[in-house]
Amino acid sequence: MEQFFLIALTAIFIIESFFEIRYFAQIRTIFVQSGRVTPTKRVQRIIKIENMWSWISWIFLFLLFVLPDFYTMLVICVITLVETWVVYELYNARNYVQKINNK
Repeated sequence: MEQFFLIALTAIFIIESFFEIRYFAQIRTIFVQSGRVTPTKRVQRIIKIENMWSWISWIFLFLLFVLPDFYTMLVICVITLVETWVVYELYNARNYVQKINNK
């Protein structure tokens, strides 16, 4: 049962990673098309968090291979939880950016 749970969380993490890349690219595209030089403070904060998380997630993924199997469940739960939060914030930022640029 534990193996199934780990596989499911890993699949969720991979799917969310694709959405993270997609939303980030959409935010950049919206700002380029709108002609804005810099994003708003809110979007800047979310982009900063996304960039930091990109590096930290690689560290966590590396730890999956280095740490004993005892910690695998903890690490995959943490990275999936944080990835979910980052994707949620990027989704909200994308909607916010679309809304302010449609005015």
